[in-house]
Amino acid sequence: MSTMEPMRDGETAGTSMPARGRRILLSPFTNTTNAYIDLLKELLVDIGYDVQPLSAKGMLRGGFVDLFRPSTVLVFHWIELRAFTSGGGKVSLSLRGVLVFLFYCLIMAVGRAQVVYFVHDHAVHNARGKVREFSVRLMSLVRRLADHRVVHAPDFEAKYEARYLPHPLYWDAPGRTSALASRRCAAPSFALLGTIEPYKDVAALLRVWPEEQVLEIAGRGDATYIDTLRTIVRERAMSNTVTIDARFLSNGEFEDKVCAADVLILPHAADSMLVSGAFFEAIGRVPVLIARSVPFMVWAAQRFENVFLFDRIEQVPDLVREVAQRWPDLMEGRATRHRVIEAFGWQACRRSYREFFCDVVGARTDR
Repeated sequence: MSTMEPMRDGETAGTSMPARGRRILLSPFTNTTNAYIDLLKELLVDIGYDVQPLSAKGMLRGGFVDLFRPSTVLVFHWIELRAFTSGGGKVSLSLRGVLVFLFYCLIMAVGRAQVVYFVHDHAVHNARGKVREFSVRLMSLVRRLADHRVVHAPDFEAKYEARYLPHPLYWDAPGRTSALASRRCAAPSFALLGTIEPYKDVAALLRVWPEEQVLEIAGRGDATYIDTLRTIVRERAMSNTVTIDARFLSNGEFEDKVCAADVLILPHAADSMLVSGAFFEAIGRVPVLIARSVPFMVWAAQRFENVFLFDRIEQVPDLVREVAQRWPDLMEGRATRHRVIEAFGWQACRRSYREFFCDVVGARTDR
């Protein structure tokens, strides 16, 4: 679920002081591309932590002392992205970014605070060759420096010596909508939503997409890559069935498109992210998901009957046509919401995160 969109460490403080005075310094504190960081902040406050931004400005204002308090916990997401910049469809090293990355590594190494690193990816998205290899090395360094590692994909607990914690559902958090759109259509609408990037294999998907099936692609993307996708659509004469809405979607717009979709396509490459954020927007709300058989999706398909898998992109046309033919039955057979909520709902996350942060991480801070 990560992105190369710049992320900022804000200055807004958490409002709930934990009974035992524990504080979490979180980086990044703000993510403008989706609500994941906001969900994590709410969840950590809900289990009793004072959540504050980990930022250079905050440390200069006295927050540096927190780094040497054993009761403090530093929580990092996507820290490796700080070392890179993206543009024109290319990921490159940033000298300034590498220095910022090393500064945070120094904090981990010399401070007494517990360090928790959420491992979201195998490598920086869209990075290639030596740049990708370097990103993998940076992530390995952070994993070694961290006291605890967390993954949202249970199959990678052993590989990354991590603890599995469920990724919260976007629609089951307090104050968020969980409404389902009514389904009366005779034929399904297919959608691919979120950032439009090469690691999602969108170009390969369009080269094999069944010409007769409607597909909506929506989200922000690099102009060069978008041009490539539109060229494929024109060359295959799919302008009447495939639409590309290449722009940043507000939370409300994204929510509307998710609720309107009958089938969500998740073609993400297996060597990039561990889980897809769009999955947690859609599962329990969208009747059918079609996904590449990466480990997390295989795990999900074993639990939810509306997750359909493909191994190779060439298998997508037959799978899409099968879903279209079986649609009247599939429309009524979406994954039971209560099973989705049991796995990823707010209360399930609250229990898991409380156990981890208070009993596992907290046990170390009390020594």
